[in-house]
Amino acid sequence: MEIKNKYKINDWDNYYTAEHRIHIAPKRGFFVSYDIYLCDSILERYLPKYNGSLKNRPKICEIGCGDGKLVKKLADKFNYEPFGIEYSQPAINEAKKLGVNVISGDVFDRVLLEKYENFFDIVYSYGFIEHINPPEKVVDIHLLLLKPNGYFFIQMPRFKGFNYWKIKFFRPDLMPLHNLKIMEKDHLQAICNRSDVKELFCQNYGTFRLRVPMDTKNAKYYFLRLLCFFEYLFNPIFRLLFGRHGFETKLFSPAIIFIGRKHLYDK
Repeated sequence: MEIKNKYKINDWDNYYTAEHRIHIAPKRGFFVSYDIYLCDSILERYLPKYNGSLKNRPKICEIGCGDGKLVKKLADKFNYEPFGIEYSQPAINEAKKLGVNVISGDVFDRVLLEKYENFFDIVYSYGFIEHINPPEKVVDIHLLLLKPNGYFFIQMPRFKGFNYWKIKFFRPDLMPLHNLKIMEKDHLQAICNRSDVKELFCQNYGTFRLRVPMDTKNAKYYFLRLLCFFEYLFNPIFRLLFGRHGFETKLFSPAIIFIGRKHLYDK
């Protein structure tokens, strides 16, 4: 079956050379964005932290690592060795500056997959699967790259309910670049659960988020910046009210995550 990517390499080159530089960045510290705080909390519950020697650190790989910031963050948090697979040269350049071991190429390339089969201890993608048809092929490559008994997770946004109308208003051009049909917990769960996978966690998360990746500094951009000021105020309040578990609803939850483990043998 032919694999189709709704994004082209030129789109990502433009993203990393221009668009992402004007994005409304999530807050850190006391005002850390609540969706990011919840994602970190979920991963801390399910991914093992390595406490051994530097030489034998587990290898973590992000499929579509972009500028490498996320995989570097996770590698530092859990004491892993960071790898990423990426085909956009501007993104590769940025990731290498952070010390990420970047594998340059298309993750669906047969030669690349054969070389790194059963190579990584943790494999994940973050905002990747919703661009690929059929999405089952994305799950396939996670498991192919992953060692037996390794961990994997797949995260994607939810353009549903409030979030659908938010994107439709601020960035309607993004709608056709995403597979909206799979942006439900049950759908993600169905394509990830296989005979060689043990599900550890699958839920909507994030509670509430206003941020949208804008590509132009227009009136909508400045209106969104104003709205996000209130989101930053809500972040510590949400932490106090809901802690590390969030308050998830189909109407407002902005993301989904599946975490699983690859079995050595079938169940």
